[in-house]
Amino acid sequence: YTLAGGCFVTRQVTVNAQPTAISGTPTSICAGFTTTLNSTPSGGTWSSSSTAIGTVSTSGVVTGIAAGNTTISYTLTGGCFVTQPVTVNAQPIAITGTASVCVGATTTLNSTPSGGSWSSSNTSQATVGASTGVVTGVAAGTPTITYTLAGGCFVTRQVTVNAQPTSITGTASVCTGLTTTLNSTPSGGTWTSSGS
Repeated sequence: YTLAGGCFVTRQVTVNAQPTAISGTPTSICAGFTTTLNSTPSGGTWSSSSTAIGTVSTSGVVTGIAAGNTTISYTLTGGCFVTQPVTVNAQPIAITGTASVCVGATTTLNSTPSGGSWSSSNTSQATVGASTGVVTGVAAGTPTITYTLAGGCFVTRQVTVNAQPTSITGTASVCTGLTTTLNSTPSGGTWTSSGS
C-alpha cells in the first residue's frame, strides 16, 4: 500500500487451492444405500450437514440414513471448500405376505411406507394391483413383484404361481365295495378323501 510521498507497507497473501466441483452419481440415494463422491486435490476432509440423514466417510462414500436432504462438503487444509446437496429417499421394507398362489387365485403382498406402486415382471404369469398389492395367478411360473416408492427406491419378491388342476371328471357315484375312477390334470398330484 503506497502513499503519494512514496512510503508503503506490504503484506504477504496466501492463495489456497480451491477444490474442484464435487462429482459422482447419483446424488439421490435410498436409505441404507451408498454413493461415492469425489473432488480434487486429495487430502481434504469430507463432512455432512446432517448425519441423521446421511453420513460421509473419509473417502467420500455417502451412506443414506433417513429420508431427507443433507449437504456434503469437501474442505482443503487452507479452508477452501465445495458443497454438494444429496437427497436421501425412503427405502421400503421387505415385502411380506404369502408368495405362492394358484392360477386363478389371489394373494396379497405388503410393504411400507404406503403410497408406492406395485408391478409384475411378467404379467402373463401374474398381475398385481398397482395400489393394492393383490397378486393374481395367471399361468405357472415365478414372476418378480416390485414395490416402488415415489423417490425410486424399491424392493422385490419372487412369487411362485402354481398350476391349477382341471375339474375332476369321472363317475362320482359308486356302490359299497365297488370302484370308480376319477381324473384330473396335470398328472402327479395327490388324491385324498374327506370321508375315508
